[in-house]
Amino acid sequence: MKLTARILQFAVGATVVAFLMGASDNPAVGTWKLDLTASKSSTGSLPKSAMRTVQEQGNGMSVSYEFVEPDGSVDKYNYTASFDDQDAPITGSGEPNWRQTRIGGAETIAVRRAGSNTFSEALKKSGNVVMTTRTVVSKKGTVTTITMNGADPKGQPTKDVLIFDKQ
Repeated sequence: MKLTARILQFAVGATVVAFLMGASDNPAVGTWKLDLTASKSSTGSLPKSAMRTVQEQGNGMSVSYEFVEPDGSVDKYNYTASFDDQDAPITGSGEPNWRQTRIGGAETIAVRRAGSNTFSEALKKSGNVVMTTRTVVSKKGTVTTITMNGADPKGQPTKDVLIFDKQ
């Protein structure tokens, strides 16, 4: 009986500590900075710098990006999506071509969990998939790798691998 009471005390204590520390079951939550030396682009079009901020949002997440382009201009976009594979709008600002440059012209994104540290996304324009991404957070929770497969404006396949370090 005493063992059961101790286990219950430990479980309640751990839950309270996790709650107070803002623990999340989404390892992507946090602020992330692009590692330009580790990232690669088949088009050669990496930004000068980039930040990614992820917040827990119900059964999903709110994600915002800020890119500083090579010419110094700033592009921002964001979305809030549930892990239900349903389309959610992507909004943004900056240069007129931010949508084409960074996300293949996509207007919506559908997100689903593909594992405890993995997310799959389908980015769509007019209901058609224009890019797929696979986001993997390292087991230690310190690195996020986003592999993006799409096409350039001429229809040629593109592949970018963006590496973000947790801040």
